[in-house]
Amino acid sequence: DNAGYTALHEACSRGWTDILNILLEHGANVNCSAQDGTRPVHDAVVNDNLETIWLLLSYGADPTLATYSGQTAMKLASSDTMKRFLSDHLSDLQGRAEGDPGVSWDFYSSSVLEEKDGFACDLLHNPPGSSDQEGDDPMEEDDFMFELSDKPLLPCYNLQVSVSRGPCNWFLFSDVLKRLKLSSRIFQARFPHFEITTMPKAEFYRQVASSQLLTPAERPGGLDDRSPPGSSETVELVRYEPDLLRLLGSEVEFQSCNS
Repeated sequence: DNAGYTALHEACSRGWTDILNILLEHGANVNCSAQDGTRPVHDAVVNDNLETIWLLLSYGADPTLATYSGQTAMKLASSDTMKRFLSDHLSDLQGRAEGDPGVSWDFYSSSVLEEKDGFACDLLHNPPGSSDQEGDDPMEEDDFMFELSDKPLLPCYNLQVSVSRGPCNWFLFSDVLKRLKLSSRIFQARFPHFEITTMPKAEFYRQVASSQLLTPAERPGGLDDRSPPGSSETVELVRYEPDLLRLLGSEVEFQSCNS
């Protein structure tokens, strides 16, 4: 509506998990914001619906985002069950201290024995490496990539630079040039095969600010001085790829998922 309130917000506030599941399966933005900064995760927590919040988190919802009045999901939680669930989820994301009893999970049953009318998203269904995947073409499997370096790694940002392609990893071109001590002109003359693009500065900061994968220390400076919406300022990006990592002095190793 005119306040930026979407069908996703409505489904979360009313606890309609079936509708929520359909919306998410068809690509609804799980972190979409109303004009006051309210996200679906906030409505789900206020509604105290554990099934709804679990479904949102399984589709990548960021529980650390706050409304424009500073209300986070944790502040909005009212029940002890919801507070504990969110606290444990955030601890899993940020890492637990050694000896924390929450490091390991206790399972009191099996998803095989549970009723099929349970949660809309079965988190234990068909996990990676299950036996029914053994016959798949090994060429279609992804490998793990490890980057090893004796220097601090450059910040990498998962961004969607255009509507015609999905999110992928990018470096700030200025960071790469600074590490290599090259000018933009010389870099592009020597390495024309590396993909370089631009995106509006305001959009760059918006995507970075909504990422739960970056700690505050890893986010680019100047987030408080970011360009206002509609600004013509842009940032240059160079696509993250193994050849560029080697050029930056890193050692790149690939390991099969099955090894």
